[in-house]
Amino acid sequence: VMDRFMHLMGLHGKSFLPLFLGFGCNVPAIAGTRILDSRKGRLITILITPLVPCTARLSVIAILTPIFFKTNALLISWGLVGLSLVVLTVLGIILHELFLGGEHTAFIMELPLYHLPNWQTIGKAVGGRTVDFLKGAGTIILVVSVLMWALSTYPDGNIETSYLANAGQWLAPVGRMMGLDWQMMVALLTSFVRKENTIPTLAVLYGSGSPGSSLADVLDGQLTPAAALAFLAVTMLFIPCAATVATIKQETGSWKWTLISVGLLLVISMSVGIAIYQAARINGLGI
Repeated sequence: VMDRFMHLMGLHGKSFLPLFLGFGCNVPAIAGTRILDSRKGRLITILITPLVPCTARLSVIAILTPIFFKTNALLISWGLVGLSLVVLTVLGIILHELFLGGEHTAFIMELPLYHLPNWQTIGKAVGGRTVDFLKGAGTIILVVSVLMWALSTYPDGNIETSYLANAGQWLAPVGRMMGLDWQMMVALLTSFVRKENTIPTLAVLYGSGSPGSSLADVLDGQLTPAAALAFLAVTMLFIPCAATVATIKQETGSWKWTLISVGLLLVISMSVGIAIYQAARINGLGI
């Protein structure tokens, strides 16, 4: 059914299966690209999969959108999902032209023999792949998690004066182009470990733990509608979590393609965020 649409990106219908898994989690989605026969087709699928909005990203959007946009939250949320899928499609088409020169691959799917599953075989396969994941991707996840913890804790145990906060202030000029302060930039950085980290980071940095105040109270009115829309768009398109990055490294076997993926998503997310903020301001939404 999806074969004709996937051909826009030089892929065939089989690539839709791992992409669809990405709505749950990008990690199994990227691992699922093993079913693809073409190496270039698999690489394109891996590079565009992080643009599929996973449940973690959607949970952040579900919490923040009502705070910023009240009754228009549902419309904005669906618009952000649509934005992710449009960017995914455009990037896929560009990568197709760059890697495959417009060439289309045939859709050939060999159906396996149907029989009752052997639970012992399944258990061995799952166990083996779990160990492989923990050895390969797990090491990267651990290193990144410890590094982000250290950056957010040192030198004095307060995230507001930590090295991570300094990094956020260093990125403040980029944030200003989207109407965002350094606290919002730090929230984006902490989402690299887990996307859900955005919420507690904002709560700590904006002091929602004080008596009688909630996250909704402290964030309400903190950003203009244009800046809020830009922040949510960047959140949807930002570099994926550490587990996804580790899986990209494991599946491509290359730091080169892993860093290209991270850099590509960083540039795309920031560019889209800046474009949305500036366009919204021009149309009077940011005032």
